[in-house]
Amino acid sequence: MRERGFNLIELLVVLAIAGIALAIAVPNLQSQIVSARTRAVAESIQSGLLLARSEAIKRNGMMRFQLVSTMDASCAASATSRLWVVTQYTAATTPANTRGQPWSLCHVNAYSPPDQEEPCPASPAYSGNATSCVTDPFIAYQSGTETAASVDVSASPATTGAIAGLLVTFGPMGQLLGNYDGSSTQAATTATVSVGPSSGVAGRRYQVLVRANGGVRLCNPDAAVTDAMAC
Repeated sequence: MRERGFNLIELLVVLAIAGIALAIAVPNLQSQIVSARTRAVAESIQSGLLLARSEAIKRNGMMRFQLVSTMDASCAASATSRLWVVTQYTAATTPANTRGQPWSLCHVNAYSPPDQEEPCPASPAYSGNATSCVTDPFIAYQSGTETAASVDVSASPATTGAIAGLLVTFGPMGQLLGNYDGSSTQAATTATVSVGPSSGVAGRRYQVLVRANGGVRLCNPDAAVTDAMAC
C-alpha cells in the first residue's frame, strides 16, 4: 500500500489557517497579560490603603498612605507611581516630628512635665516626604519593587498643599483625616487612583476609590452598572 504525504497546497492551507489563528489569539493574549498587570498594580495600591487604615485602627494612631516615585533614599511623593509607603506619625506641636508615638502618648508641648501626657492634636506632624524609603524608622510598610510594563497610574488629587503627590491619612477610627504638607493642614478628601494600560495598549482598567468614611474599594470603570465591579 502506497503511503501518501501532504502536498504543497495542503501545507499552504494549514499554514494560512495557523497564521489566522495566531493573528486572532496573540493580541487577545497580550491584552490578558496587560489586564493581569493592571489588576495586580491596582490590588497592590488597594492593599496599601487598607493596610494604612487597619494599622491606624490597630495602633490607635494616625497612618498615612503615600505614593512614591522610588524606593531609594529620595522617597519623593508622586501621583503617577505604583510604588507606595505607609508611615505612622502623630503630634503636630512641639516637640515636632514625634512620629511613631501612640495617639494617646504625646506631650502637648515642650513645657509639659514628663508625666503629663495628653491626646495628640488632629494635625499630623509628618512634614513633606519620608526621609528615606530605605532607612526611615517610621515607614511601617512599603510595596514591592517589581516592574509593571505597559501600566499607567494616575491619582486624584495629584497634589496636597505644597506636596506634588497623593497622600491619604487615616485616623484611629478608620476615618479620613486632613493631610499635613509641612506648612498647613489640607482638608480630608476622597481620592481616586486610576490604573490602566499605557496609550496604544489594550487591557482592562481599574480604579481604587477612597470614600469619605475611609472605605477603600476596587472597581472597573468600564463595567456595566449591573456588574458588582462597576464604579
